[in-house]
Amino acid sequence: MSLSPAITHLLLLAREPHWAERLGELLGPRLAARLITAPSWEAASSLLDERPGIVLCTPACRPPAAACNWPLVLLLDHPPLVTPRDASDWLASSQLTRDAVQRCLRYACERYSLQQRLQRLAGRDALTGVINRQGFQALLSARLAETGGEGWSLVHLDIDQFHQVNERCGHRGGDQLIQQLAQRVQEALGPGDTLSRLGSDEFAILLDTRGEPQRAERVVQLLLDELSAAFSVDGQPQLLSCSLGLAHGIDGIEADLLLSHANIALQQARSLNGNSYRIFDARHLDAGRSLADLEADLRRALRRDELELHYQPRLALDSGAIVGLEALVRWRHPRRGLLHPQDFIPLAEESGLIIPLGYWVIDRALRDLQWLHGQGHLALHLAVNLSFQQFQDSLLLSTVQRLFRERGLKPGCFEFELTETAVMRRSSHVLSTMEALQELGVRFSLDDFGTGFSSFQHLATLPISLLKLDKGFVQRMTEHAADRRLVRAMINLAHDLELPVVAEGVENAEQLALLRQFGADQLQGYWICAPQPLSELSAFLRRHALSRSLHAQR
Repeated sequence: MSLSPAITHLLLLAREPHWAERLGELLGPRLAARLITAPSWEAASSLLDERPGIVLCTPACRPPAAACNWPLVLLLDHPPLVTPRDASDWLASSQLTRDAVQRCLRYACERYSLQQRLQRLAGRDALTGVINRQGFQALLSARLAETGGEGWSLVHLDIDQFHQVNERCGHRGGDQLIQQLAQRVQEALGPGDTLSRLGSDEFAILLDTRGEPQRAERVVQLLLDELSAAFSVDGQPQLLSCSLGLAHGIDGIEADLLLSHANIALQQARSLNGNSYRIFDARHLDAGRSLADLEADLRRALRRDELELHYQPRLALDSGAIVGLEALVRWRHPRRGLLHPQDFIPLAEESGLIIPLGYWVIDRALRDLQWLHGQGHLALHLAVNLSFQQFQDSLLLSTVQRLFRERGLKPGCFEFELTETAVMRRSSHVLSTMEALQELGVRFSLDDFGTGFSSFQHLATLPISLLKLDKGFVQRMTEHAADRRLVRAMINLAHDLELPVVAEGVENAEQLALLRQFGADQLQGYWICAPQPLSELSAFLRRHALSRSLHAQR
């Protein structure tokens, strides 16, 4: 009788001699597997090696579940009413035939092979075939235990802005890039190294440095060189930027801590300009803890009302009137004082907190606008910065509708500011969301115009009501002729598209004179007014209105 090549033992556990006699007769002398007979699992243990087999046993001799992972066939006097639990199959002495035994053992072999395959697949990433997160953590723990922690280095690799890759190439194209990346990394590694895919675009690489401690940095540099070359998606070249964090194993270190060290180094590398790596240094721990603490504080700030809005006015050049406000979020941190957006917005975007934070800003801005209207400032419209992640939230449209309804305001007085880069990242999705909000009456302005990589064809088709020149161009134009020409050209372009222009960052009279000469429509910056909390803003608006009134009377 032939069994699977993987099965080398048949272990018979039965006190009744008739089982051994009958099964020996039915199995025959040509059985490839070795037949071992014993009265109990304990008695058989010394006779077994580590090669796989099948256990045939009576209920009284059944081995402990934790001690035996072989497929198990129960030997019964009569057919059971229900299939026994935790057994591959059963044989009844009243129905014992050669065909029944062959069928039973073949089924047990097939089931065992399937279980082994499932176990292997459970530890493998389906897309790349490399070890997955669970399998890698077990492997890393075992390797560190072998050497006490030393002799191994861990690399944490991440593709920079991989969501943009998926948006540009589609998810199928993204999968192709992941597969190609895994293949390139594998080819750069040595025989003692291991590659694992931890998640969507994250990989871990365990480097064997037992004989050569300096090898890790050479491998990391080689990986950066290999990954900087163009990949191919459907025959089209695609460039990827990757960040890597490297951590060296030390005496007594455990897997979780080494993974944490590599991740901290990766975060340091991400702050650079791509295709970079950093080596973990214990001094990085404070920075890592600081970011983690800041994220926890931000979560609490949303609950404890520690956030506030400051408003910067926009002035119309033709009339001198304040026609709009831009809402700018601030965080009054209990220990760090007043924090500006650059201090916490990137963290909010990375952690996903930008979604609830964005809704808080919209709600608070509408509440403040309602109050300003009540103070007689009815002509004002309000601009709020909208993160690209907010665009992807399915609740955006319904939430905006509900907030306007609750405040009793018309959407025509409200404006979302979008960065040029965000608008151009996925035009079809952006366009559909913008059109739905535009139907409500919400307006859109394009912030930081000139800093992204816009397609003018797309710009002409988006429901943009206003362009905002980036303050960098405005502030440099008094010193550099190239920036003056660029500002003039962008203003002319906007007017050709029948879009008014707001110049941001205006700080002196010379800038104001040039912008007036170039035909800018509105100004925003410290020359007019710094961002102010609502209480101070109201006083500024009253003073500005009084000044205009007195000037008109002269």
